[in-house]
Amino acid sequence: MIVKMSSIATDAEVTAIETKLHALGYKTGKMIGEQVTLIGVYGDISRLPQEELAEMPGVERLIPISRAYKRAAQKGDPLHPMRSTVAIGSVVAGGDDLTVVAGPCSVESEPQIMEAARIVREAGANCLRGGVVKYRSSPYSGWEGLGSTDQESLRRGLALIVKAGREFGMPTVVEILDPADVSVYEDAGVACLQVGEPNSKNQALLNRLRETPLPIIHKRGNSLDTEAYLLWVERVMSAGKENVILCERGITSCNRYTRNTLDLGSVAAFHYQLSGLPVAVDASHGTGIRDLVFPLSLAGIMAGASVVLVEAHPNPLVAKSDGFQGLFPEQLRGLVKAAQEVWRVRKETDRDYVSTLALERAYEARMQDDRRRFFPQG
Repeated sequence: MIVKMSSIATDAEVTAIETKLHALGYKTGKMIGEQVTLIGVYGDISRLPQEELAEMPGVERLIPISRAYKRAAQKGDPLHPMRSTVAIGSVVAGGDDLTVVAGPCSVESEPQIMEAARIVREAGANCLRGGVVKYRSSPYSGWEGLGSTDQESLRRGLALIVKAGREFGMPTVVEILDPADVSVYEDAGVACLQVGEPNSKNQALLNRLRETPLPIIHKRGNSLDTEAYLLWVERVMSAGKENVILCERGITSCNRYTRNTLDLGSVAAFHYQLSGLPVAVDASHGTGIRDLVFPLSLAGIMAGASVVLVEAHPNPLVAKSDGFQGLFPEQLRGLVKAAQEVWRVRKETDRDYVSTLALERAYEARMQDDRRRFFPQG
């Protein structure tokens, strides 16, 4: 980071900034110009009290030159970045194999979730998903889930999906809304917690999730810029938590045909440039149209996703929530089969991927010669 001092800053004010930074454990370097002084700050700025520093006398502005989301950022050699993996029970996300997390929008009854689990397992998916408490933007939207009444109803609902997952050998992924319920999910045997889009910026929930050993699938808010989203992910990781999966589930745009607009550019940016965390794609919420879940899920894999989230129901036509985007069993089988094929293609074509960084220096060295060759008349 660079601290730009104002043109009227005094020597004492410059010294005060340096003293403050040194006391916080940072090294500094100073560049004195004709009109302004710049102070370089060296070290991890994620814990720097930037607001306090910006308000000190003589400071004009702070100029970040590195990413503030240190833990969520890509690590290692830029040409050979490190990729992290996350264990969801016995399933490893972000590794050599594609992870498919499938199931109904909500757990509606024991027969329904048992039938859903059977369908998901037979289709070849890895994990069972299902909501026990459902977020609703309107109090008149209807079904809010089996566990919406109190913690006892929550326990009963969680017990159903955990039982179904164990019956068919799949770890369970369940959305959590309330920070006070984290221990209930842990005690129930849920394998992975999901932060839904409405709670992507829920500070109290994200702070509480720092403490759980369970992995987190953190869905991107539909109005969050890619790097603003990563800062909210950083909140979960800031105390040392590492087992977090990013999830693109669609953003708000001018398009009204689909429920949201699946931002595949951000999927690619997360995987290839910004982060080393596993990336999930949720085309069910990204489109809201079951016939578009198939192509957009496959596109998400090619863009960089190693985890696919998909809603499926034994009969979406009788589903109590989001039936319009839930896949029929036959559609789920087709999607999982195609997704595995696309995953194999992605792994093969990734070998042909060459980053600009690997080429740029060599091309920079020949710029003058190429200008003379290509533009001989100047």
